Amino acid sequence: GAIVMGGRVVRPFDVNLRWIGATLSKNGVIEETGLSAGVMGHPAAGIAWLVNKLAAVKDGLKKGDIVLAGSFTRPIDIAAGDVASADYGEMGGISVAFT
Repeated sequence: GAIVMGGRVVRPFDVNLRWIGATLSKNGVIEETGLSAGVMGHPAAGIAWLVNKLAAVKDGLKKGDIVLAGSFTRPIDIAAGDVASADYGEMGGISVAFT
């Protein structure tokens, strides 16, 4: 598995996180779609769950940690030569080519 991170920073209160939609494409063909509310009802719920679990074992998040709230699309199979793209509408998009 892997993640691809874009350079655009979006503050949590600047958008309605629960209603972010996305398409996930491979080689220009939409493979998956999703809505962020599919992550425990709200993506922040996944982060709260993680923080509570870490606190229970006397641990926590550190400055600079990368935290994923959870995926609202299923993963797709990728092979050499494929291009994967995620389109988040008004929030932007990101693509990665695999060699």
